[in-house]
Amino acid sequence: HTSSSTHTHNAKMSFYHPLLLLLTLTLILLTLIPSTTSNAAGTETLIGITGKNFILLGADSTRGSSGGISLTSSTADKISVLSPSTVAAAAGDAADVDAIISSLEAHCVIREYEDGMMGRDVQCVFHGSSGSKGITRSGGGSGGGLDVTSIAHLARSSIASSLRSSTPLQINLLLAGMVPPPSSSSSSPSPKLYWLDEYGASQCIKYGCHGYGSNFMLSILDRGFYKDMEEEEALELMKNCFDQLKGRYVINNSQKACVKILDENGCRILHL
Repeated sequence: HTSSSTHTHNAKMSFYHPLLLLLTLTLILLTLIPSTTSNAAGTETLIGITGKNFILLGADSTRGSSGGISLTSSTADKISVLSPSTVAAAAGDAADVDAIISSLEAHCVIREYEDGMMGRDVQCVFHGSSGSKGITRSGGGSGGGLDVTSIAHLARSSIASSLRSSTPLQINLLLAGMVPPPSSSSSSPSPKLYWLDEYGASQCIKYGCHGYGSNFMLSILDRGFYKDMEEEEALELMKNCFDQLKGRYVINNSQKACVKILDENGCRILHL
């Protein structure tokens, strides 16, 4: 009887050992593989809205530590001007954001020089009434430099390439640009907005957002957005988004949001 019990016990143990090994391997893989629901923006917030002849970008003005539990800045400007016709809103790891934005800015300036224009990194000062005759500045309807589609492809390539390295970039982007019309057309530049995430996904959209706050904002944007919005209407929609975050988001940010508008005349700051 004792021998039979021992044999039964050994049989049970031999059955459970592979299951325990499989469970252990599964837990190890789950800790190594990043979750598909992660969001590099985290508690940061980015919003983009395309209007009739402009693009509105909004972002919170706070920046937290890498752990995300302490506030390191309450005056951060997360919306950068890459060229006179292209603006980028970025959120995520501060070092990755700085690296990507600096790289995109450098590529834009290099292409401006290659196209025979004065780069935006040069300040031209004229004496007396000599004016700016003969000087070609970049941007707007000149058609020179990198357009927003090229910049989106460049940013996506950098993010996708980093996924194969030991240090993938943790960054979310909204790229806005005014696309000049063909030289044979007399129409004004048209707005274009690109959404990019930390996995290298890129999509041309009419409106979008990044961050955990998008759980609240997407429903507001779905309901309030419509084609060819005027500036006042788009600004009111963005104000509604940030107001909802203040009232419903578990991390209540009391700092004022940074909002910028890009149109055929360039980029300027707006106040909610």
